[in-house]
Amino acid sequence: MTTQAAISIENANSITELGLYVNVQALQQLIAEASNSQLSKHSTKDELLQKVKQLVDEQALSDDRINAVIREHKYAGKVSVCLGIPLEYTSFTKPQLDSLLRRNRDKDPFTIELQPQLTQNPSFNCAEWLSDTKLRLEFTYAGKSYELEDNYELRTITPTKRIDAYIRLLDKTFLVETRASIRETRLLHDSISLLLGVEVTAMAFSENDMAFLKRELNAKSKAAKYKRSGGELDTVSVSAAPDLDDLADSEEFREKFSDGELRETRLEFSYIKHSGHLVKVSLHISHQGNVWFISDVAEEVIEHVILAVRKIKFLPPISKLRQSTKANLEINEQIDALLLAIRSNGYGKRFSPLIYQTLGIQIQERSWMESISKLVKAGFLSEMFELCCPACHETLVVYHSYKELPLNSEISCDRCGHNFTVSERDIFLTYAFKDDLITSSIEPVPVALLEESLAR
Repeated sequence: MTTQAAISIENANSITELGLYVNVQALQQLIAEASNSQLSKHSTKDELLQKVKQLVDEQALSDDRINAVIREHKYAGKVSVCLGIPLEYTSFTKPQLDSLLRRNRDKDPFTIELQPQLTQNPSFNCAEWLSDTKLRLEFTYAGKSYELEDNYELRTITPTKRIDAYIRLLDKTFLVETRASIRETRLLHDSISLLLGVEVTAMAFSENDMAFLKRELNAKSKAAKYKRSGGELDTVSVSAAPDLDDLADSEEFREKFSDGELRETRLEFSYIKHSGHLVKVSLHISHQGNVWFISDVAEEVIEHVILAVRKIKFLPPISKLRQSTKANLEINEQIDALLLAIRSNGYGKRFSPLIYQTLGIQIQERSWMESISKLVKAGFLSEMFELCCPACHETLVVYHSYKELPLNSEISCDRCGHNFTVSERDIFLTYAFKDDLITSSIEPVPVALLEESLAR
């Protein structure tokens, strides 16, 4: 039987964890949710925690809800997120990873810490499935040793450092997410490569990637770092003036940095949480594959950004698109709305066939793919075949005809140096409206003209 004293101790531990991991804004939202009232915005964290404890004592707030909030913030916050991918397309299932991590071990890492010997390199310590496709791995390593005088005797202390990585299982590959600096992430990638038997490397962001990520997040660019292509200055950083909403709106910025290569950018956007609360998010993106959340965020926001990254980095391969059937379906209002939304939202010069998912438009995929094919034949759209490196996922060459593709040819990526034989899984389809349809004043394509073209 659970005693009242045990319950109080459990509650006290939860309140302590709230204080450690959850920010003031999230505590205010939790209190407002539980009590239908809001404390003063100037309340201290201690005052907010006391209010939470009061709500728990009054049974207006459950331990489950508190623990859910703790999970949302414990490994989040002002955190650096780095992304990695396998050098070769390799996929795992949940049972395969379970078996791999338990193999040849005296302890089960899913139920108890392995407590490996501490060295300067991260070692696998324990694992936890957060969902059927997301696995948290904890690694430990030795921190910087120091001496401490204890009862007149000098003792050498070696701190235990803990660091997390996440394996996200995708359709034909997997994504490695680390909550660490770029330096720590390199060490983690080496440890994960040894653990899984698959070499993992950093996933870089190209200038196009950062531009598309900005659009996916509906963000504003507040600062940027450029590598100049000529002149006396090599790398230049620039930030928006207080009254400038977006660097892209500045003619001065476009004139001075049009010839440079974007290396880093700081984006700001608004996000509505599942609870209905609006949060302002600020993050810094590096071409080295690092996303640093400058604002204190919850897991929900990180998931939102990771989803946007997946949309821009993992386009559907043409082998999968060929499965679409050829059916003579007439154009409908959804396709009209989708075509207008593509152009109105700035995707007119490059979009994936799955753009409707990005824009949140419900549409029958077969009908949409058939319409794309007919719009290409009618001359409204250009079809492009992008050859992407399977290691770093950078676009290497853009072809305008399937016959031009160097299938079965051995090539080397000029970005990461990876050598590979080109196959259809390395080719991704993208489309663009013809230049004569892209105007500064976006107008919908006349329905009658579309119907006439699609009826052919």
